[in-house]
Amino acid sequence: MKTNWNTQNKNIQSANYLKLVEKIYCENNKPTRYNGSIESMLREFFSKTSKKKYTWKRETFKRLLIHLYNQKCYALLRNYDSVNVIHNISAFGNGIVRPIENWKKETVNENDQLNSVIRHCFALYEAPKFLENSFYQSEKKYMLWYVQLGKGKSIKNLSNMPIKPTAKMAHEFRNAPSFLSVNEALRYAQAVGFGASTKTAKMLAFSRLSIIREDQEDFWASVIMFFSKEEDLNVNELDGIVDYLSYKYREDSSFSMKSRTLKALLNQTQEWHRNVYLKEKGDTFSWNSSGIKPLYFEEIVDNKKVVYKTEELLSSAELYDEGNEMQHCVSEYDDDCDEGRCSIFSLRQEVEGKLIKRLVTLEIELPSNVIVQAKAKCNQEPDSKSVELINYWINNSQVRRKKEMEYQRQNQPQVQQQAYARLVERRQMTKNQDYDSALVLKIIFWILYILFRIMMN
Repeated sequence: MKTNWNTQNKNIQSANYLKLVEKIYCENNKPTRYNGSIESMLREFFSKTSKKKYTWKRETFKRLLIHLYNQKCYALLRNYDSVNVIHNISAFGNGIVRPIENWKKETVNENDQLNSVIRHCFALYEAPKFLENSFYQSEKKYMLWYVQLGKGKSIKNLSNMPIKPTAKMAHEFRNAPSFLSVNEALRYAQAVGFGASTKTAKMLAFSRLSIIREDQEDFWASVIMFFSKEEDLNVNELDGIVDYLSYKYREDSSFSMKSRTLKALLNQTQEWHRNVYLKEKGDTFSWNSSGIKPLYFEEIVDNKKVVYKTEELLSSAELYDEGNEMQHCVSEYDDDCDEGRCSIFSLRQEVEGKLIKRLVTLEIELPSNVIVQAKAKCNQEPDSKSVELINYWINNSQVRRKKEMEYQRQNQPQVQQQAYARLVERRQMTKNQDYDSALVLKIIFWILYILFRIMMN
């Protein structure tokens, strides 16, 4: 955030500020860049307004600066970003619905002051908060929407509206959560209008679908409609599908969402991402098995056979699939696997009538056969069941556990005791420091009080 730190200009309460505003307003301003002083800041913003065309912008900017000064909003007028908001308000000076000079300062908070000015200038009718926030940014179209809604215009009739809102969509857009951006609010309203739950609508709003391509909107509206029926969306999977759909639509503009299923789209997306990855990577490898005996363990749960087993991954493509599913970087290990430095195994669960579930990815150092890494999804630590299975595998194959891991487990109680002792010691030190600080403050207070009494006498 740009702020004036020029000490000779910090005292904005001087009447010289009003003279400076009038002086710069009357000049033929040349493009000027802000250098830290209030004068350079005013020159920069006035230089962006014309004395010949749309002169009401320049006039409104001057009036706002003078009135905010008269209302003693000095901190606001020293702040570059705040003055930029004032300049954005001035761009719509011909649409102001109340006299600027009737605005009264009611808070010391700069943002609250600015928001109050925006509402005073434009909002005869309530407009969404996320559109009010557009004055802090650069998209003039969204500022215009705020001005139009503030005068009572309907959502459907806003200038250059990129979607075709139904009555329900218009209602949801007006009442969309304030933390959304404008594009996110459009997608949120569109999804709810198509029947999506609030949870799904927010998921769609936060995804890459919030990038609105007006010339492709008919297609992307059909995508929103398709996903609005889904309840268990994953944002990473969703963004991956959006990338795939963008590719397919660019490849063939007749591509349609009709008769498609989420499961089929996920499979097609994964295959497409895999092909893109392998193509970009260039050199891909496949290698021979390490010869390590895999895990195989069966049990009966709820009258169903459950099989746990490890599968050795033997190609760049298989490593990519594992990394994509488990959301970690195991795909980068293909060089090490190809050169025989390590082997990667995937611990999986198979249940009758269900999809195979990947539990843990294991890196085994070769030729020592030592497990050096065991990571669940998103690089989380394995759960207790997975640890139990890994121990079973170690006890029934040539795979070995890393010695440092055993040492840490054996010494864990002692480490915890030491950590607890250090915590107690730190708390005691903090308590003593707090006591010392309080004592110093009391002494300083009494010294200042005595000096004050002496001076008064």
